[in-house]
Amino acid sequence: MKLGIVKGSVVASKKAGNTDGRKILIVELLDDAVKETGTTAACIDTTGAGNGDVVVLVSSSSARLTKLTKNVCTDNTIIAIVDNVTSNGKCLYRAADKNGN
Repeated sequence: MKLGIVKGSVVASKKAGNTDGRKILIVELLDDAVKETGTTAACIDTTGAGNGDVVVLVSSSSARLTKLTKNVCTDNTIIAIVDNVTSNGKCLYRAADKNGN
């Protein structure tokens, strides 16, 4: 599993049969300090994530193990929208902080 931040979306007028109706988002991967890495991935979204959301994504065969992606040709799937990230007792990210709360 990896952390990432949603940077945008993909609009495709034609998709392979089993990807029809599935939202594709562009996610920039984050490092262990929850900082942007410059590396991006196109991901099938299973959570309703939006621009600026920090998300958990899975890759490879794990990307096809959710109810919404079973037998779908994807290598990256968003499986969670992150509320908080802590490490060694220190809060590295809080979704409420990005919304001004």
